[in-house]
Amino acid sequence: MGGRSRPERLAEFKVAYGASLDAVTRMVEKYIPEMGEAERQQFLYAFFPFIYGIYPYTSVTEKQKAAMEQAGIPYVYQSAYDLTCTCLKKLLNTGEA
Repeated sequence: MGGRSRPERLAEFKVAYGASLDAVTRMVEKYIPEMGEAERQQFLYAFFPFIYGIYPYTSVTEKQKAAMEQAGIPYVYQSAYDLTCTCLKKLLNTGEA
């Protein structure tokens, strides 16, 4: 996002992004108080790019599925919830996935 977006739309997106970043930061601070600032920053900068890129993995068209099949790539549907839970468990080192 950004290359062809109008400045006011980009600013609206950045405000929403900032609010979500703040919300996740507050949750981590509340529920994982032992996590230091550096570790929290590493978590945020691993998790948010993941969230930004999750859509193509959860919204595959029939045409894309057919192309993957032709290419010999198995498609296994996972919901955004399932992928996000797995990612969070790995990032937070719970030992579960």
